[in-house]
Amino acid sequence: MECRYGGGVCEIGDYFHSGVECMIIAENHNYEGTRIPYDDTYIQKKVEIGDFVWLGNRVTIVGNVKIGKGAIIGAGSVVVKDVPDYAIVGGNPAKLIKYRDIEHFKELESKKMFN
Repeated sequence: MECRYGGGVCEIGDYFHSGVECMIIAENHNYEGTRIPYDDTYIQKKVEIGDFVWLGNRVTIVGNVKIGKGAIIGAGSVVVKDVPDYAIVGGNPAKLIKYRDIEHFKELESKKMFN
């Protein structure tokens, strides 16, 4: 699945779930342009969200970030850097809390136990 709102690009994998009021920001004002604090041009970025990713309520994701397969992002988190596969992250900025039980995840995936 690919979605676009404003500028930039956001690619979302299969079986994605999210809470309410999440923001994916894939475009920024150009603060190094011809005016201050910024000019009328934009910098386009990309966000990639893997399969089976779950975002809690009010998660914010900024541009040029990749969220790996099976990752969980805690409510209210601000994701400013890549999140590895199967990671559980939270906070502002989002930091690694722990990893999912990868073998259990893969077993459920192989049995097609999707929601």
